[in-house]
Amino acid sequence: MKICVCIKEVPDSDIPSNKLQIDNQSKKILPVENISNIVNGFDLNAVELALRFSENFEESSVSIISVGNNLTSDVIKKPLAMGADELITCEDPSIEKMDIKGIAKVLSKMILKTGPYDIIFCGRHASDFDNASVPFGISEFLSIPLVNIVKNIKKINKKIIIERIITDGFQKVESKMPLVVTTGNQVGDPRYPTLKGIMEASKKQIKKILLEELELEQNDIKPKVKIEEIYFPENENNVEIIEGNSNKEKAINLITKLKAEGVI
Repeated sequence: MKICVCIKEVPDSDIPSNKLQIDNQSKKILPVENISNIVNGFDLNAVELALRFSENFEESSVSIISVGNNLTSDVIKKPLAMGADELITCEDPSIEKMDIKGIAKVLSKMILKTGPYDIIFCGRHASDFDNASVPFGISEFLSIPLVNIVKNIKKINKKIIIERIITDGFQKVESKMPLVVTTGNQVGDPRYPTLKGIMEASKKQIKKILLEELELEQNDIKPKVKIEEIYFPENENNVEIIEGNSNKEKAINLITKLKAEGVI
């Protein structure tokens, strides 16, 4: 079973907004202080599900694929420390200017070049822009099916049986391989890297593919989506303290206020 997981390096989503700044020229959000990036949380969920699935086979491999510019080696090696077999990257300054279609195209070309893979795992969306579109682009470019928001996956005979989350419960579907699977925190917490895993990951070399090796046309990666503005939303809510000598009086004053505002 040959598996790959697409991951993305993103700013830490736990960083408060006052520790971030907006670069209006590049249309990017940057940390004010020297704060390191992380692997997108849902992508780590995808790594966890891929590793669990791979453990059911005597012969299996899990490859990690990532694109970007100036990727942080120690950050994107975390899936290797968790148990993945290899890390493949494509780094180029032009990648920062690509939209979701361009990124999906680059990832698809990398998958074709390093594959074939039986299953491609992705996080359901990234925590920086929440587009949730790249896995669907990969599915479209590779002309293979996609099953999203997956909780569990197993192989029975030659079919893949998938349990996915829907609005009011669970849905069980079956698919042939190859396919794309997206997942998130419904998988549970990703495993912690062991000391042995961290040591082995530090010794592994990142396999790097140059953008020109992917034989892409300029039109393939030309942005079709233009970001006009990035901004932090402003909270304009007004807070008013309802006074009163007792809880009963406060309740009466609150109801009177709500009636005057036309709320009730």
